[in-house]
Amino acid sequence: MESFKEYEPFDVIGSVSTNAGSVFDNYKRIYGAPLADSDIQLTEALRTSYPKHIVTAVPASNCNLLDYAAAGYASAELDTTTDAPVRWRGYIFPNRRGQLGQLGDATRFARYRYKWLSEEFILYQAVVCLDSHFPVTIHYVLREADAGETVNSRSRMTDNLIKSIGEWQLADNKFVYVYDNYWMTSRALWEEVQKANWDDVILDKGMKKALQDLVGRFFDSKDVYEGAGVPWKRGVIFHGPAGNGKTISLKAIMHTLSVRKDPISTLYIKAADYTSDIGQIFVFARKMSPCLVIFEDIDTIVTDKTRSYFFNEADGLERNDGIMMIASTNHLDRLDPGLSHRPSRFDRKYLFPQPSLEERILYCEFWRHKLQNKPTIEFPELLCKAMAGIMSEFSFAYMKEAFIATLLTIAGKRTEDNEDDSGAVDRMTSVTQIQQPSLEAWNELQCDNIRAMFDIHPTSDSQHSVRPSEDDLERFEIWREMVKQVKILRDDMAGEASARGTSCSAGVRPEDSGYAETPTTRSRGWNETDTVGGGRTAQPNVHLPHRRREPQAHAVRSAGLCLGSASSFGGVKFVPDC
Repeated sequence: MESFKEYEPFDVIGSVSTNAGSVFDNYKRIYGAPLADSDIQLTEALRTSYPKHIVTAVPASNCNLLDYAAAGYASAELDTTTDAPVRWRGYIFPNRRGQLGQLGDATRFARYRYKWLSEEFILYQAVVCLDSHFPVTIHYVLREADAGETVNSRSRMTDNLIKSIGEWQLADNKFVYVYDNYWMTSRALWEEVQKANWDDVILDKGMKKALQDLVGRFFDSKDVYEGAGVPWKRGVIFHGPAGNGKTISLKAIMHTLSVRKDPISTLYIKAADYTSDIGQIFVFARKMSPCLVIFEDIDTIVTDKTRSYFFNEADGLERNDGIMMIASTNHLDRLDPGLSHRPSRFDRKYLFPQPSLEERILYCEFWRHKLQNKPTIEFPELLCKAMAGIMSEFSFAYMKEAFIATLLTIAGKRTEDNEDDSGAVDRMTSVTQIQQPSLEAWNELQCDNIRAMFDIHPTSDSQHSVRPSEDDLERFEIWREMVKQVKILRDDMAGEASARGTSCSAGVRPEDSGYAETPTTRSRGWNETDTVGGGRTAQPNVHLPHRRREPQAHAVRSAGLCLGSASSFGGVKFVPDC
């Protein structure tokens, strides 16, 4: 019986060069053997092949020469005769349904003839593995030594090129510094921040006012700190179950700082696995001072391996004047006491609890408003408080999941029942195309604005104070399906809680449908004494998919020069054919 042959998903394109000084042969040799630091080996190979040139290695995430050329400020011509390129060939899927995709390349190794102004360079792009074994794209810039230079010195002309690229990248300041085991700039995060403001944030009014004053007062109070003889630094912790406003509040803070008369930079820390990473973060923060440093999920950053180094950097011998730190966590109880109980590092904690009954009613009203123009979905106002009642202890994220799952189930059932009735199918299209509001979209409707829009007064409105009968509710399909989806979510919550060894209610309980808030399901405090636990029922956690690493804002086209849309495969960026 003929054995099956395994095929690689993409072929390596390019022929082996006959040039005796080919760098490709060295590249192939390096990756065909155990790796230590391939950058060192490749640099050595380049110096051997180009003995009269100065070799300058530039991380593409820092200064991307191909992006600079793609923007029209330089030219880069792919050279396939001197050295063989290594490229993955792939299909780039269309951005929208109904469109056609196209072919594209992901370049791992290539040689370019690079020209900037009237100066010529040789550029090698290579994906290499450093000691962290994480692939990094490096641009190796080769330039013949000019007068007064040696092959082991810096190239003045290459430095001028790098400086020009750096200034071009920073020209509009439309980015946020992000550390994800290395520094990068993110335009995508900057764009998200620009959409956020305090009008979009739904929080307890007292807490919201405190957060608005928090950062502004700190950065305006340098003289106060100096007058008191204390370091001008501060740290706070945002904690609470996932999906209840920590992220949108951080974005609103970042936006507030970015539009000040004297803008304050934000450094956003996503991952820092080693003590060296912690060192790089604080070194850069001191250079950028005054600045805001945000540690996302700090319980994954300050670990047993890095805790001592973090503490030394936070309050050691180095001065951290002008640095404000905000750390977020879904699990305050997991934080090292050196973080959560040391006022000199993080002096206040802000709790973002589960939404209250009133807030849940308002969220249901938001969905009802979205569905008002959908005649196939009957959603009267009397359902809002009933739905809010059975979703007690749900975060906004869980409530969103319940609504989406309910509407998708209804759409699926009607499509199956009417698969031969094109009219019914057309009507269901309008159901499945309902805009699914994100938490940010929901937050756009402030509590006060929603009350005015819908004339909601939960404490006095007779519709809300009189509980509808079970028969009244069961008449509505959206209610029947919502009950089922809430039970599924509660069962999931109970399973997760059981795996963690904690308690969590499961199923739709009779007391939930009674719309009663109990002391154990609600705690709105938000000062520095807040802690988790205290007899409260375990909160549900929303488990989101692992985030892919965000491509560097200035390296998204590191595989080529085309400015068209790109797609990724296994973390590799494909650039469409030009």
